Amino acid sequence: MKNVGKLFVIVTLCLLFTSAYSQESEKKLTRQQRKAEKELKKKEKKEKEAADWVLLQSFAENKRFVAEFDKVVNSQTGEQYVLNSRINFVAVNGNRVVIQFQTHTYLSDNGLGGRTIDGTISDYKYIPPKDKNSPIAISFNVASEHTFRGSNIRITVSEGGSTSISLGSSPMIYGVFVSPEDANINMGVKMWN
Repeated sequence: MKNVGKLFVIVTLCLLFTSAYSQESEKKLTRQQRKAEKELKKKEKKEKEAADWVLLQSFAENKRFVAEFDKVVNSQTGEQYVLNSRINFVAVNGNRVVIQFQTHTYLSDNGLGGRTIDGTISDYKYIPPKDKNSPIAISFNVASEHTFRGSNIRITVSEGGSTSISLGSSPMIYGVFVSPEDANINMGVKMWN
């Protein structure tokens, strides 16, 4: 009987050590798998970012894009103001441009609390990035029946679509650069003809 008890203890201990050893090897295998999976995701992310960067360049070169504004920064005071990107944007399609921005309620003339300028583009310049770290540069002039402060627009697009926009001498505006299909904007109407 004593031998059976000893045998039972020995078998139990062997099973525990074997189980612990197999769990440890499973953890190592799982870690290796996780590391390989993480590397694969990292590689896929880089490939997607590179493809997106090429797409952004083609949008700029083909004059077909939307730059949505989400904040404006006062360069003198450094104050930042958050904007609604659905109603603040520059939309370019060929030689046509729509510029829309919020205004004071009493100055609103587009039905959305802002002003919509529909115009034509002249002197469009697209400067592609010189290397992988430099941005896309776009500049053009706008002619419209409406007047607004400054008719020259400069847009700088960084990898990932981050954008800075300068409308004449207005404060610097920041946002995102997207295709017209990916834009989430509401276009106002000309209320007064």
